[in-house]
Amino acid sequence: MKHTFFSTTFFTVLLSLVFGGASGVFMTAMTTASLSDYRVQLTDQTRPLQAIDHTPKSFPNSYTDATNRFVDTTLPSIAVIYQTSKKGTYGFGRDAVVTSGVVVTSDGWIAIANVPAFSADLLSVEVKQTVYAVTNLVTDPVTNTTFLKIAAADLPVVGFGKAFDLTRGQQIFAVKNSGALVETSVRNQLWPQGTSIFSDVPSRRVVIASDALETGNATFDLSGSFVGFVQKQDVESFVLPVEDILPALSSLLEKKLISRPSLGLKYVDIAHAVGMPEKFKRHYEVGAYLTDISIIKKLNPTTVSGLKVGDIVLSLNGQMLDEAHGLDERLLAFRPGNEIVLEIDRLGKKQNIHLILGEYGK
Repeated sequence: MKHTFFSTTFFTVLLSLVFGGASGVFMTAMTTASLSDYRVQLTDQTRPLQAIDHTPKSFPNSYTDATNRFVDTTLPSIAVIYQTSKKGTYGFGRDAVVTSGVVVTSDGWIAIANVPAFSADLLSVEVKQTVYAVTNLVTDPVTNTTFLKIAAADLPVVGFGKAFDLTRGQQIFAVKNSGALVETSVRNQLWPQGTSIFSDVPSRRVVIASDALETGNATFDLSGSFVGFVQKQDVESFVLPVEDILPALSSLLEKKLISRPSLGLKYVDIAHAVGMPEKFKRHYEVGAYLTDISIIKKLNPTTVSGLKVGDIVLSLNGQMLDEAHGLDERLLAFRPGNEIVLEIDRLGKKQNIHLILGEYGK
C-alpha cells in the first residue's frame, strides 16, 4: 500500500552549492562506455524488470547542463529509507531517515548499503514524494549491499556508470542521508598489496578525497550515473564499485535470490605486489600467486592434485589477468556451476586446470 507524502525535507537541495566550487565550466571528460556491458539479461518472466538505460553517457559541459541533468535524470531515482515506527502524525521527520539508495528496476527494487538492524517490515521507502511499504529484503553476502522491494511500477531508474574506469582527479558527487550533495574527486584506484586476497570477494576500492561523506552514500559520475556506495575505514573514504554490485542484482532478478560463485582460492596479486621476491613471481609482472587452496579442496575434491600452492594463475577462460583485472574481478562474470579453465604456470611449465565453480557461502 502506498501513501502520498509531500516531503519538504530530504531533497530540498540547493544545487548551486553543489557546483559552487566550480568556475561555471566543468572539465570535459571522455564519455563513458555503453551501459550494455551492465544491462541485465532477463528471461521472458522477468523482462518487465528490465529498465536499465542502454545508451552511452556523456559528461556535462556547463553549470546549467550539469544542474538540469541531475535534477531531471538522477534525482528522481534516489530513494529515501525511513524507519517505519518513527512516522509521526504528519509524516516522517529527518530523525526517521535510515539511509538513502538508488532505484535499480522500474518495478521497485532499491539498492542500498546494508542495514542489518532492520527487517523489511520495519522500513518504508520514499521515491518521488510517495511512500511505499517494503515487501522484501535481500542482502548480498559478498558486498553487503541490500536490495529492498516495493510494490511500484514505472519508477525512474538510475543509470549505471563504470567505477573501474574512474581516474585520479576525476570529479564525482555523492548524496548524503540529509539530502545534501557533496562534490569530491577520485584519489586513486586501490588494490591490496603485501597480503593474500580471497578470490570470491572483489578487493578493489576507489579512494575518494572527502571526509564529509557517510557509509552508504550513493555516488555518481558527472553524467549522473551511479558508480557505487561510500565505505569508510578509519579516516579514509572509499567507493564500493558498482561493478561488484551488479552481478548480485542480475542473480536476484533472474533467480529471485542472490547466488555468487566460489572459486575458493587465496592468492597474491602479482601486478600490485611491491617488492615481491623473484622466487615467487618467477619473472611474471601479472598473475595470481596461489597461497592457500584449502577451500577449493572442499568445493572441488577431484581437483586436489590439480592445483598447488605456488602455482601462478595467468588467465581464466582465456581472459588474461592484468593490472586492471585480477582473478577476483574476472570471476564476477561467472555463476555457480559454471565450468572454467585456469591457465597456470607451475615452476615454468604452463598447463590448464578445469574446475566447476561452487556457490559462495555453501
